[in-house]
Amino acid sequence: MVMMSAIMDMTQFELLTIAGALVGMWLKFQSDFTTLKSRVKVLEMDNGEFKNKIDTLLTEIQEIKMLLAKNQMQ
Repeated sequence: MVMMSAIMDMTQFELLTIAGALVGMWLKFQSDFTTLKSRVKVLEMDNGEFKNKIDTLLTEIQEIKMLLAKNQMQ
């Protein structure tokens, strides 16, 4: 009963202000979410490139090890 009387006591201006604030908050959160989503995508792409470089580096290190072992055998 108290809740109903509180809603009835609000003016249309107050209701519009609250509705506007809620819409504004929703838009801001959507914008922040989109920004974070794009940052994650960029980081994941960079991570893939980094992994490829590490794999190449490990392959070349293995090749150097093989050449060193071959030279010690001679």
